[in-house]
Amino acid sequence: MHYHIQDAGQVVNVVPDYSRIWVRVRDITKEGLQPVYDQVRRMAGGAAIMANVEHKVSLISGIHDLLPNRTGGSIMQKNLEILGDIQYTQDEIDFALDMQKANGKPLIGIDGKIRPLRETLESPGGGSTDVGDVSYNVPVVSLAATTAPKGVPWHSWSVVASSGMSIGHKGMLHAAKALGMSMIDIYKDKKLREEIKKEFDERIGDYNYDPYLNPGPPPIDYVD
Repeated sequence: MHYHIQDAGQVVNVVPDYSRIWVRVRDITKEGLQPVYDQVRRMAGGAAIMANVEHKVSLISGIHDLLPNRTGGSIMQKNLEILGDIQYTQDEIDFALDMQKANGKPLIGIDGKIRPLRETLESPGGGSTDVGDVSYNVPVVSLAATTAPKGVPWHSWSVVASSGMSIGHKGMLHAAKALGMSMIDIYKDKKLREEIKKEFDERIGDYNYDPYLNPGPPPIDYVD
């Protein structure tokens, strides 16, 4: 769970008449997330009762987990292997080492190797993406590409700096090439498209996709 106190009054010695906190909860699946979100709502209600104040909970975003498609993923893997590892200049390697040194991380450089397609994990980890909602409506094939030195903290200036120079550019171009090659393969092969769709149908089963947010414009007016 992450949180940010957005408004807690303007004066240090006066109890504010209004306050606001932004809370984000996460889990591997929607089924795991829902009880956590319900608990946050109960916590907000309990705090309001204790303080004898009114409260409102506004849901402003919510996303599904990512539904894999190994049939499509195998095509992406084939094209990544055709492209081969990302190659770096000595200046780029030195830049990566400087980033690691500045963050107190091991000086292990940058890793642009193409790894084998790993098994689908029940708890794969990773970050949040609204592509998860797309993947419950149509088959999705995705990949990850190196855009920063190994071991540096994400959501940090060092990743921004690396992504904005040639290290990041090479990773994005490598990913774009693999995506483009895979799109051509899928477009030209009817049997492959059918196999991708078959796996999608099997993974979805009888699951009824239900988005967190209601249809319509995003709730951007949630602040009183």
